[in-house]
Parts: sequence; structure tokens; C-alpha cells
Amino acid sequence: MSPIVSSPPSPPPDLVSALDCEDPNEALTALSRSSQQTAAQLAQELSGLLHLSSSANSTKHPKNVSGTPRRSSTTKKNDTKYPIPLPKHLKETSKSSHPLTSAALASESILNSLTKIATGGSSASQEMKSLESERRKIDQEVEYISLALRVRDGVEKAASAMNGRRYADAASNVRDVNAILKTPQGSKVMEIAGESVIKTHQRTEEVLKRGISVAYESAVQHSDLASLSELTPLLGMVDMADLGVRLYLKYSKTQLEKEMNLDVRPAPLEEELKVEEGMSRAAMRRRAEEEARRQQNQTTPQKLAKIYNAGVTYLRHHLPMVAYSLGEADGDAALVQLVNVEVESRVVDLLRASVAEKELALTVRRADHVAAKIEERYTTGGEGLGAEDSALGNILMGLGADTTLGSVSVDISKKRLASLKNDCGFALEVGNLGDVDAALEEWALMLQHTESYERFLRHAVDEVTKARKLRFQQKREAKRHMKEAEEAKKHDADETIIASPRKSLSGSGSRDNIQEDNDSLPALEIMPAHTQLNEIAAEIGGYYSSLERCLLLAGMQRAFISSHFPDDKTFTAVSTNSSYGAGSKALQTTLVEECLYAARRSTLRAFATGHTGTASAAANACVDVLGRILLEVLSHRAEIGSSLLKPGEGLVAGQHGLGQAALSFAKSTAGKGFRGVQGAAALAGASKGIVGDEETEEALKTRTMLGCARACANLNDLEIVADYTKKLEDHFLKEIDAGYPRGHETEQLRMCIKGLDVVVDSFMQASKRSIEHLLSTLLPRVRQIVNDAVGHEGGTTTTAASNFLGSPVLSVPTTAASTCLNYDLDDKAFELTQISEGYMGHMCSELDEILQPLRINLVPKLSDELMIGIIGGMSKRIEAAIRKSKFTPLGAISLDSDIRYLMNFAKDNIDSTELKSNVSLCKSCPALGRLNQIALLLNVDDLEDALDLISVNKRKGNWDLKIDDAKTLLSMRVDFEGSKVNDLLEVDES
Repeated sequence: MSPIVSSPPSPPPDLVSALDCEDPNEALTALSRSSQQTAAQLAQELSGLLHLSSSANSTKHPKNVSGTPRRSSTTKKNDTKYPIPLPKHLKETSKSSHPLTSAALASESILNSLTKIATGGSSASQEMKSLESERRKIDQEVEYISLALRVRDGVEKAASAMNGRRYADAASNVRDVNAILKTPQGSKVMEIAGESVIKTHQRTEEVLKRGISVAYESAVQHSDLASLSELTPLLGMVDMADLGVRLYLKYSKTQLEKEMNLDVRPAPLEEELKVEEGMSRAAMRRRAEEEARRQQNQTTPQKLAKIYNAGVTYLRHHLPMVAYSLGEADGDAALVQLVNVEVESRVVDLLRASVAEKELALTVRRADHVAAKIEERYTTGGEGLGAEDSALGNILMGLGADTTLGSVSVDISKKRLASLKNDCGFALEVGNLGDVDAALEEWALMLQHTESYERFLRHAVDEVTKARKLRFQQKREAKRHMKEAEEAKKHDADETIIASPRKSLSGSGSRDNIQEDNDSLPALEIMPAHTQLNEIAAEIGGYYSSLERCLLLAGMQRAFISSHFPDDKTFTAVSTNSSYGAGSKALQTTLVEECLYAARRSTLRAFATGHTGTASAAANACVDVLGRILLEVLSHRAEIGSSLLKPGEGLVAGQHGLGQAALSFAKSTAGKGFRGVQGAAALAGASKGIVGDEETEEALKTRTMLGCARACANLNDLEIVADYTKKLEDHFLKEIDAGYPRGHETEQLRMCIKGLDVVVDSFMQASKRSIEHLLSTLLPRVRQIVNDAVGHEGGTTTTAASNFLGSPVLSVPTTAASTCLNYDLDDKAFELTQISEGYMGHMCSELDEILQPLRINLVPKLSDELMIGIIGGMSKRIEAAIRKSKFTPLGAISLDSDIRYLMNFAKDNIDSTELKSNVSLCKSCPALGRLNQIALLLNVDDLEDALDLISVNKRKGNWDLKIDDAKTLLSMRVDFEGSKVNDLLEVDES
């Protein structure tokens, strides 16, 4: 038996397939041999084709070019092979240790494993999908059956509840059944539940709706609030919200008409009185009669309050239930509209009738005319500013005695009352102040009630709008969730593998959102932006603000007239931190407090209305009246006060003693009982310091001091009113923050109040001008004192000048050798100046006698400003005198001592702690600073030191002297040569 020879394996088709063979090395070798055989076969075929082509050419052309016949060639079969050499790396693959062999084996193993896993996983996946589909179908059937059972149970409970007339239980079950039937599974649930169950449900629902409708109409007809409260929530359960809204509005209209009825009910008969324990029939009858009388005498604000309270109370009690039960049919919006219509129809008629009855438009026109006359009277050039100047001046100078005696107080009171009658026609055209104030209180109360109701209603409208949006969003959200659930079920039903289901669902959600945005909330105007009630309120607010402005002007006019005839009650002490020094005895007039109180009262009353337009108008009126009328009056009174303090002609001692106007007035009015208080003092006799027709020195001094204090009070008023106005502005802003909601109109009101900042600045500027006026009045006397002290211009002195306010008669001037300014001192003269009072001490002493009554009677700020001005005037005059003198080194030391004395005098008389240092004092008073610089410059030991002094102080910003001034001053030193001074300063300039 011959041995069986195994046939060689067939070569793989390509290199990739060779890697899948059991022996990749053998497969690649077989593939190489097959490639060699194929190449040899192709080479033979090519050779045969070439031979045939050459035979054909030789047959067609038997001869060559030379004409000899072509030699025939015999084609032999070519068995030669042309092997294709393998690449080197393929020849080496036969080795088992080659990396390619290991990689090919590993790849083959992994491929086999993956193939087995894929085949088994695919089969398992198909089985799992089939089982999941079966489970899903079973779950859906279970859900259908569960819903059908719930439907059957709900229908049975609803029918049972209807048999017992339990409408609430029946409505609840009918609602649950309808909710199930309206779902996408509703049709399948109806098939499972059965046709009989569905018919029973429909019949029960029909009977339930009919029963609820009848019961609800009966409750509305009989105004049975308890039944309405029970039945109203059921209407939304059975889709009867529209009917419920209509019937509930009918009931609400009846109730509102009953509550808002303003007809006066007659007093009940005795047998109709309700018996109460502990009260007799007579007491109950009196109470009923008083109630009927009270209703009959109701004022317009009380009627408005009754209407507004009825509407607000009804909304507060019924709106929550209606919004919960009938909100789907916009029952809450309809209820708000009904209440607004009922209230507005009554209130508008009531307000218009009140405006017509009280002729408000005519009264306002008259008030505007009167207000214009008052403004003209007290503005620049008006008769009210100058008519009583002489009276005011005389009284300020003469007051000081006991005004409770004699005919003086009676005369002042008569004059005051006579002047009060000239009120620019206010009492005749508008009415007396009390009646107008009471009328404005009533109108303000009406506006307050109206604005309070308006705010409440707007708030209710906002809440209803928010509730509508919330319900709409909830519905849209529910629809979106339902769509997502349906889409998820569709995805689960399909056997398609979704790579990112979350992304797919979110994409579908975005498409749904686009559709939902297109289906927006329908617009519903619950309440128009401007109603008839707003229009009538704005009209009354305009009338009110005009009357309030006229009343404010009239009240301030009354205060102006009273201040022209002052008494002891007209002046009050200014509260200060110290009982001595600057401002320790400062007074202020009651004029400021009365005017600011009137402005505060009128503006706050307008704020209390809550109406932004009215409050803004009142605020503007307050700013205008304070910034123009009061400013003019106070500025004019300050000028009068400054004129009364003119040295030698007023209440301040001049060169020849006591003010001549004060002496003349005292002499002419003593004992005559005229406008001054001297008449009262004369009636009081010698106990008041008056002997015959002449006053004693002490009595005259006391009287003049009091007149000086009261004259200064007019200057203090400008500072006081500026401070009060700033506090008033802060108070107004706090009231706005507490009583007005944030918004554009409230911000406008705040800006109106901010106008008081400008008024405060105006008062401060007027106060500064008044001090400048007083300073210009005092400076001539100050210059005279300086001239007398320095020994220039033939200064003389009197015995009366050395005594404050002097004697009641003119003193005879006597010439006295005064200490003069002299700085050309030798050693002996310098020692004499150290032990004796120099001109600076004498000058400051005389100034102190003049300034002391002003300093203690002006508020600290004004006192400091006056002192700075006086020191500045003194310094300029002293500098002029210094420039005419010669200086020795000892004289320069004496000058420095005198300047330091002057600065200490200024600091002792200044109250502000900020001006207690030399640097701050020199900055606030440049003239004194120049004197200090002159003293420093003249006290240099060497000319070279002058340059260092000037440069150092210039860098510090404390040097105002120019080079020419420094040259002139240094030339006044007797020990400095003028040529050296010029050469030194010339070098400095270069």
C-alpha cells in the first residue's frame, strides 16, 4: 500500500489573510511561491504574444530593405523562469523568535476571542430586547388596568355621594375621573372600564353640575355666604368656573351696593330695637338716635372712608378664595374690576360734588391773587420791607424795661393788631387762617384716603397678574412634562440604540419651548393706567397745593408783622455749648421758628396725602417761599440790625461815647409812653433806674446792652435758619423714604426736596453779606482807634471813650498824650516799652470794649467771622503805619512782641478751635499773616538770613510778601545799608 502524500496547503489570497492562518510563516511562504509561479506564467504569455506579433510582421513584409529575402526564425518554447526575490524581513519570518511572529500569533488569538464574544453578545442582546419589550407591554397593560379600576372606583364613589347630596365628595371624584380620561391613555382605559361605567360617569357629572348650579344660584339670591364658601371651590372641579364667575360677581355687586350705601337710615322704632343685656330701652333708643344723627352729619372724608373701606375689605376677604377656585376663568381679575368700578363710580361723583359745593376753583383763583400780593409785598422793593423800619429800630433800641406795665405793651399790641388787619385781603378773599387750615386738613384727608385705596388696588392688580402668570407657567410646565414622557415612551418602544438620549430629549425640549413661547399668555388689562379717579385726584391735588402755598405765605406774613412789633416773647436764647465767651448771650427771634414751623407743617401735610404730584408741588412751594420771601425779609432785618450797631450813631459807643441815636431816642421818649420801653420805665419810677426825665447810667447801659443783643439777633437769624433748613431737608427725606414706594415719581419728589440745599446756600451767603455789612459799619471806628493808638492823623481821645457806653450825656473831649507807634528804639526806650503799656495793648483794650457786646451776642460762627474781619482791618492800618517807621534791632524785637500780642488777642476772642493755631489764623486772616511775615523779616540778624527765610516760607506756602516789599521793609532797618539790600535782592531775583 503506497503512502499517502499530503497536498501542499493552498496559498492565501493576500498578506492580511495570511496573518489569520494557523501557521503564518508557512502561509507567507506559500504566498511567495504562488507569486513566483504567477510571475513566470505571465512572463511566458508575454513572450508568446511577442512571438506572434513578429510572425505577422514578417508575413506582411517578406523582404528587407536590400531586397534579399528575410531569414525565417524558428520560435522555440522558452521554459526559463524569472523568480521574484522575497524581501529580507519576509525571509526571516521563518524564525520563531522574530517579533512579527509573536505579534501575528497574538493578533490571531485576540481576533478569535472577539469573534466569539460578538457572536454570543449579539444573540444575548436580541434575547434581552425581546424580554424588555414583553415586560414593557405587560407594564402598560397593568397601568391601563390600574387606571380602569380607579375610574370604576371613582364613578361608584361619585354616584354614591350624589345619592347622599354630598356635592364636595362627588365633585372630587368626578374631577379625578376626568383627569384620568383626559390623559393619552384615556381611550384605552375607557375600553377596559366598560361602556356602562362611562355612561354612569357622564350621567353623574351632569346631575352634579345641575345640582351645584341650582344650589349656587340659590345661595347668590339669598346672599348665603356660608353656602357660597362651600360651593365656590367645587365649580372649578367640574369645569363650571365661567358660570361661577358670573354668579359670584352678581353676588359681589349686591353686597358692595349694600356696604357702600350712603343713604341715612331712619332711627329704628322702639319695638325694633335689639334688646341687649344690661341696657334699658331708653339707653338703647338714645344710642340709636345718636347713630342716626352721626350718619346724617357725615363729612365727605367719612363718606369716602366708608366707600373705600367697603371695597378694600371685600377684596381682602373674597379675593383669595376667588383666585384659588375661579382663577382658571380669571375670576380674580373680574372681581378686582368689579370693585374698582363700584368704588370709582361713587367716589368720583362724591368728589366732584364736594368741589362744586365748596367752590374750590373760585377759592383757588382768589388765593393765587392774594399769594401774588403777599409776594409783591415782601420781595425787593415791596412795602412790607420798609414800612416798619423805623418802628422796628426804635423798639429794638428801646426795649429792656418791664413791658407788663403801663401803656407801652398796650400800644405795641394795638399796633400789632392794626398791622395784622392788613393781610393783603387773605381773610376777605380766602378766609381766616383757622378755617383755611381746617379745610386743607379735610382735603388732605380725602387725598390720603384716595391714594391709600389706589395703592391697595394697584397692589391687588399686581398680585392677580402674578397669579395669572404663575398658573400659565404651571400649565405650560405640565404640558412639557407630558410631552417629554410621551417622547420617552416612544424612544423606549423603538428598538433603536440612542447614543446620547439625554441630548436628544433636551433637543426635543428646546423645540417644545419654541412652540410654548409662541403660545404666550393672553393680555388682560385689569385696570387702566389712568382712571377717572386718578384724574379727579390730580385736579384736587392741584387745587390743594395752591391753597397750601397761599396759607403758608399768609402764616409767614403774620409772623413778619408780629416781628415788626417785638416784645420779650419775640426773642429766645440760642443754645450754645458754653455760658461765657462768644455767643454766650446770643438771641434769636421767634420769626425763624414760626416760619419754619409753617413750612414744615404745610409740606408734611402734603406728604401725608401720599399723592406724589401734590407732595412735589408742596415741596416746590416750600423751597420757593423759603428761598425768596423769607430770605428777603431776614436779609433786610439783618441790614437793620447792622445799621443799629453803627458806632457813634447806634447802639455801639463811638469816638465821643454812647451812640448818639440811642441817647437821642432815650431822651425824646423817656416818660412819654410812646413806642419805646422807656415810657414803661418812666411809669415804673425810680425803681427802674429813672430819675425824672433822665435814666441812670446803669439803666441806660442795661437797656443798650439788651438793644444790642436784639439787634444781633437779626444777624443770628440767618445762621439759625440755615441750620434749621438743613435739618428740615433731612426730615423731609426720611419721611419720603418711610412713606413712598421706590419709583420714578418718588425720585422726582426727592429732587424737589433737594432744592433746599440751594436755599441753605442762599441763607449762608446772606449771613456772610450781613457780617460784611456790619464789618463795613464798624471798620471806620476801628481805623480811628488804630490811628489814635499809633499816633497818626492827630488822634484824640475822650473820657467817655475809655468807659464802655459812657454816660447819658455827651462828654467834652480832652486831649491826652497817647502812646504812639515807635520802633526806632535804643536800650532805654526798649526797657521803657517792656514795663509800660504800649500802643498795641491800648488799642486792643479799646477794641475789646466795642467788640465784647457783639462777641457775646453773636453766634460763635458770626462772632469769629467778625473778629477775623476786624483783625484784618487793624492789620492793614498797622502795616501802613509800620511802613512809615524806622527800625532798630530792638525795635524789630518790639514789633515781633506786639504782633504776637495781637495774635494772642485774636485767638482769645475766637471761639473756633480750628483757628487757635498761628498758621490757621494767618491763613484765615491774610492781613495778619502779612504782619507776621513783616515781623519775621525785620527780625533777621543778617541780610543773608533774609534770603533763607523767604525761600523756606515760600516752599511752605506761608509767604505773601513780594520782593519789592521785602526790599522796602529791610531798608527800614537802620543797621542795614540800602545798597546791600538792593544788591542782595537783585541777586535773588536773578
